[in-house]
Amino acid sequence: MIATRQVISIFQQPTMRLKIPLTMDEVIGGIDAEITDVEEALLHQIGAREAPFVGMDKSGRGVCVKHLQGACTMNLVCPLRHIVGDKAVVCKHWLRGLCKKGDQCEFLHEYDLTKMPECFFFSKYMACSNRECPFRHIDPETKMKDCPWYDRGFCRHGPYCKHRHRRRVICPNYVVGFCPDGKECKFTHPSFALPAPENSASNNKRLFNHQIICHNCHERGHKATHCPHLPNQQGKTSDVNPITNRTVSTVQPVDLSLFPDKKSLSEVTCYKCGEKGHYANRCHKGALAFLSNTAHLAQEQREKDEREGRYYLPGAYLGQASLNPRTG
Repeated sequence: MIATRQVISIFQQPTMRLKIPLTMDEVIGGIDAEITDVEEALLHQIGAREAPFVGMDKSGRGVCVKHLQGACTMNLVCPLRHIVGDKAVVCKHWLRGLCKKGDQCEFLHEYDLTKMPECFFFSKYMACSNRECPFRHIDPETKMKDCPWYDRGFCRHGPYCKHRHRRRVICPNYVVGFCPDGKECKFTHPSFALPAPENSASNNKRLFNHQIICHNCHERGHKATHCPHLPNQQGKTSDVNPITNRTVSTVQPVDLSLFPDKKSLSEVTCYKCGEKGHYANRCHKGALAFLSNTAHLAQEQREKDEREGRYYLPGAYLGQASLNPRTG
């Protein structure tokens, strides 16, 4: 009778939620115990000291629980790792020990095979000779995007389309007007909206060149080497070689009337050796020209030019011997 009452009392007790084991230790052990002092200290990070300097390598440290809760007060000097956002790819520089960003890196500083970056050789050559390659080998067909025009009904590129054409069965309920399964439907729910136009190569090139700033004229759209405002660019023309089909640049004679302030070589004094007839960048005496007997004349000529306030164009000293037809 007593045993029957105990059984009835057990069944009359309110049902409690069963705890689902998350790890193998819980499955095997399955022993619920109180939290010890050590576990509580680790959980609340009691006794954690600040790092000796900012940017210290924390690869072997644990994750800061307080930072995940937004309650860490040590910020950059915290001895534990601060994970920012959802990092899905392992940092390739951290794998070689060369990452300098530390916790501020936008990639994952953790060795996880499922989140390794893609193998460069396999993605480009479809082959990797390293049998123990730690990077992921992804089939290029799986990276191809579905063609939005084909999913809409028709693609004019046909089999030559760079996107994937995948045949699927259209959901009859969705075509009529409503599908009760929604996103979990095993059939396809087509989209009849027009796909967004892709940027052509010319537009991408134009946008890319628009971001370049010339260091000579400070205008956008070209580099300093191709600047039309350079003096040495005014006499350059480009011809096409009919044999190699390549562009060959030729130098045309420069009109020296454009530079009225330029002196002839007979009036030019070298700032290294002090002799007349050549510029310092064409000096034949080398690095020890300042030890020559006429070196004091170079200093006098330099002071004289500074007093007169003479300024020369950037290209005035370059190629003067070949561009100036006057010999003095």
